[in-house]
Amino acid sequence: MRTRAARNIDWIENFCVVPSGPAKGQYVKLSPEDKAAVARIYHDDGGLESEAVIGVLGSYLALLHVCGVEAPGNGPAPVLQVDPWTVWAAAGPRALAVIKREGEAVVCPELRTSWPRRAA
Repeated sequence: MRTRAARNIDWIENFCVVPSGPAKGQYVKLSPEDKAAVARIYHDDGGLESEAVIGVLGSYLALLHVCGVEAPGNGPAPVLQVDPWTVWAAAGPRALAVIKREGEAVVCPELRTSWPRRAA
């Protein structure tokens, strides 16, 4: 059986793209360090590591919780310190098919999720 972290890594590598730089727009291939961070964050027991995630990895995790396998019903999101514009830029074509921008927020209308998270 696949681990939660492995499932999340696969989703990121299949739905997210590099948001800037020479590889901009290419599907992301997480580094061993990023994969280790995802493994630390997502435990199979449903718990989350409390470390804050910043930068591009934070963007990928935000998308994971907006329109990916960690969307509603699969537990809380880790603490993410990333701007919504980078989240939008990190969305590959498959993710862009189900999300949209509303002002500064990235939203998935079907799942009623957003980044940054909206108050209920």
